[in-house]
Amino acid sequence: MGTAKTIAVGIAGVRGYKGIETARLIARHPGFRVVMVASDVVAGGRLSQIDPDLARDGAAQAVGYNDTVSAAADYGVELMFLATRPSLCSRLASDLHARGIRSVDLSGAHCIKNGDAHAEAYGFAQVDPELSAKAVYGLTELADPEALRAAALVANPTSWATAALLPLKPLVRAGIVAPESVVVDIKAGTSASGRRARISLLFSEIADDCFANKIDRHPHTPEVMERLAIAGGPDFRFTLVSHLVPISRGMLATCYLRVAGATSVDAGAAQVRAMLREQYRDAPFIRVADRAEDVHLKDVVGTNRCVLGAAADPYGDRVVVQCAIDNMLKGTAGQAIQNANLMFGFEPTEALRLGTGGQP
Repeated sequence: MGTAKTIAVGIAGVRGYKGIETARLIARHPGFRVVMVASDVVAGGRLSQIDPDLARDGAAQAVGYNDTVSAAADYGVELMFLATRPSLCSRLASDLHARGIRSVDLSGAHCIKNGDAHAEAYGFAQVDPELSAKAVYGLTELADPEALRAAALVANPTSWATAALLPLKPLVRAGIVAPESVVVDIKAGTSASGRRARISLLFSEIADDCFANKIDRHPHTPEVMERLAIAGGPDFRFTLVSHLVPISRGMLATCYLRVAGATSVDAGAAQVRAMLREQYRDAPFIRVADRAEDVHLKDVVGTNRCVLGAAADPYGDRVVVQCAIDNMLKGTAGQAIQNANLMFGFEPTEALRLGTGGQP
């Protein structure tokens, strides 16, 4: 695999965490070049004004969101990364598609196929239901590589869904998860809530604290439920609770489940561990640890890695499965680059071997 061609790239939402992380990864990519970016805040400026370290592509012109599609056409953009708010990304994806420009949507706006579930999760109706139906769900290690290569639009999974699906989807697809037995608890750094002003995200509010949010209606539960139903669990139900912790980035998902048909909880944990190792044996970014206690955020922050682990809980008769990712990389921008690499014939690991060092 490999290509000598240079792909002209645009980024909408470059001022946000997802957008600037994508630009940092592209800065080391030999086959991608940022030629334009979109953000109302920096319209009229250059990429180098946002981050002077992005010197190679620093001359890329910044335009306002209303000029995104026309500028992409003018600059010959072949791939647009959409990293701003979901409602705007949904509209931009439709307009870009009409111009024949391929996109990777990092906002989550195209992750849910069911129109009613989408509207409930995001608060607006699908802008282009036909395009949403055709979007390829880009959970890279579990996606069809041929579908990604041919995709006009890739729906990059949200970080929350990535952290839940990487451990759960192979197990549900294999039919070993007892229905209605799953609880998913996700601890996340503040960057998972985006780069916007909120009192709860102020340092003096979040420091030395930890709290659950959106317990009654988590916006990413429908995305996970739909994907698990597609994997073979149409009656699958689970509880997902997320907690904000006082770190800038990183996401630790703890999944509690029962293994159907296991002779003991120890046997169930061994079966889960073996299945995950078999599923991801050729996945360069995923490692299955010997023990669930060996899954640490410090091993993944600033990288595109995912570390998984499974252990038996004899008191609750459940298997505990851990998943650690960097929400900005494996959960968002890193996975988007993985998908883009497959779309354009590059090695899956291109520009991702060393991460970004953990900024912000």
